[in-house]
Amino acid sequence: MKTVVLILILGAVGHFGIAFADDAPIDGGRSADGRLEVRFARTPNYDPYKDGSEYNFQLQSNEPRRVLLTINGCGFRNYNISKGLCNVIWSKSGRFVAICERDSRHTTQIYIVGVRDSEAWQLEFPDYVQNALGRVDATAVDFACITKLDHWDNDKLYIELNFTANGRKNYTCMVTLQCVLEDHSSPRIGPMTVAQPTELER
Repeated sequence: MKTVVLILILGAVGHFGIAFADDAPIDGGRSADGRLEVRFARTPNYDPYKDGSEYNFQLQSNEPRRVLLTINGCGFRNYNISKGLCNVIWSKSGRFVAICERDSRHTTQIYIVGVRDSEAWQLEFPDYVQNALGRVDATAVDFACITKLDHWDNDKLYIELNFTANGRKNYTCMVTLQCVLEDHSSPRIGPMTVAQPTELER
């Protein structure tokens, strides 16, 4: 399973024309200063034959209220079910926010959004799942791969990775992702740390 994580710095490239109808708050979705909020929104005029997902994640500015950025959902479940299967945590600095959703019965999808004025960038994310697999002499997940958002320490994100490999053996490890946003430069991912996975008893 390929875990996709995106860094997105908010700006004028966001989708402003999406309506606010039928959106809902997400646990942890509001920034500490209340200026920004990640909300769970129904895809306007959803067509199951044309649209990949019935919902999306909207990063909204509250003063004035407008949609700054839209991230399409994976579409594993419908709107009503999926809004209870995602969570959000903001860094203390308010410069980054992590979003996690379930994209199948046994896998999750993660996004990271970074905030600075009106600038915006989107970056590929290091494949920490493949890194963890290599530490147990495996090349692929054979059943489940679940990432849980744990906490931020300044701009360093801690996540718990649980996966199966080597004949559905269960493994767990902690991963740290250092997010860096400096003046006069594009955002980047600093050091990534993947702890040695521990095999769990069945």
